[in-house]
Amino acid sequence: MLTAAPASVSERFGEALRPGVMGPRLAAAQGGMPGACHVLDAKFEPGVRAVLLYEQGGRLLRGDLVPDGGLASADPARMVEPGVLVSPFPHDPELPSLPSVMDPACLGRALARALPEAGAGPRARVPRSRMRLLRYRPGKRVTLLVAQGPQSPAYVAKAYHSAAKAAAVVEEAPMLQNATSPAGTLSFAPLVGFVPDLALVVQQRVAGTPLDLLLRSPDSSPPGLRQGLERAGRALAQLHATAVPSRRQRSVEAELVRFGERASRISTVDPVLGRAAADLAERLMTTLDQLPPAHTGVVHGDCKPSQFLITERGVVLLDLDHVGISDQAADVGTFLASLRQQDVRHALAGRSGRPSASSASLAELFLAGYLAGGGTCREPSRTRWQEAVALERKALRAFARAPRSPVPRALIVEAHACLDRAEEAS
Repeated sequence: MLTAAPASVSERFGEALRPGVMGPRLAAAQGGMPGACHVLDAKFEPGVRAVLLYEQGGRLLRGDLVPDGGLASADPARMVEPGVLVSPFPHDPELPSLPSVMDPACLGRALARALPEAGAGPRARVPRSRMRLLRYRPGKRVTLLVAQGPQSPAYVAKAYHSAAKAAAVVEEAPMLQNATSPAGTLSFAPLVGFVPDLALVVQQRVAGTPLDLLLRSPDSSPPGLRQGLERAGRALAQLHATAVPSRRQRSVEAELVRFGERASRISTVDPVLGRAAADLAERLMTTLDQLPPAHTGVVHGDCKPSQFLITERGVVLLDLDHVGISDQAADVGTFLASLRQQDVRHALAGRSGRPSASSASLAELFLAGYLAGGGTCREPSRTRWQEAVALERKALRAFARAPRSPVPRALIVEAHACLDRAEEAS
């Protein structure tokens, strides 16, 4: 039975983020499951949702913090203090196909239908799929490494929250593949199958080194980092040069409105941070009209180092979920913001690691490759402005993961510094 809840949802979420507190409660609720507890992910949007992903004793658990008014009606058998409704993986209320996808026999039949080389005659026995979980985002997507048998090739399979989302990826991936030059730096993981009833997209597995792995190296200049950044810049330039029709328009004005709305909700639990986020959103809106004209075209939409796989032949660009048409400076700014975010986290953690100027020097390598590859974004003020947009996006996400962290405020300060530099470059 639940005891009296803390006074506010934010306090309850803070308690739910503490693995030392939640571990014994989750273990008891799951029949005495032993082992350590870890919080793998969290998303707190005041007034909208509060979702956590736990690993307890090697098992994944989704936790939904029940609003104050819903505690009395929630299922008590699935509830743990401080009002967290627990869904053991693969049960996810927003991913209805997930239990079927995680069933080896069901997945095996689906792959046999989707992959020509995996299929067989009508009387042939369909093998149970072997799978390894690569990533799980509650309510959004699960990514698996799958194979049909010991001698079969491995694939990357992604199950989405809706068939429409999966279909959009399936529609645009081949167009991108066909639009890029075979002689260029850029390529994509080939799409090899689609199972609409499971919202499942299957891609060929590609070997390579993720760029973010090189960036996280304890060595301040790991082998291949300089070349990797330059090649990533060239690959992005090649993407921006493609002419791919897309029905997905990504409006930065609409995103700035959402920033303001999220800042307002944050103000209900943290007035100081909420005001800072709102001020930044307002400054972004008022300075937008002062920028040079945008170069509009195809964008990746979530351009960061982890999306670039460095291979012997070139660069594979991953995760095409957010591809659309927008200001192409947004991709460049988002990549640069990821480098700056890494420095912010190092500084707040008190780590010496890379020198304080590392994000600037790494950014120069990436931009040099981008411009040498014919990149379209050549206005520093617009790139800096888009970097500030990305830093606010990251600040809001950092708050959602850890409301009491100093990271959101530090990212907002960096965003204002980017806007200062954008104004100087105008």
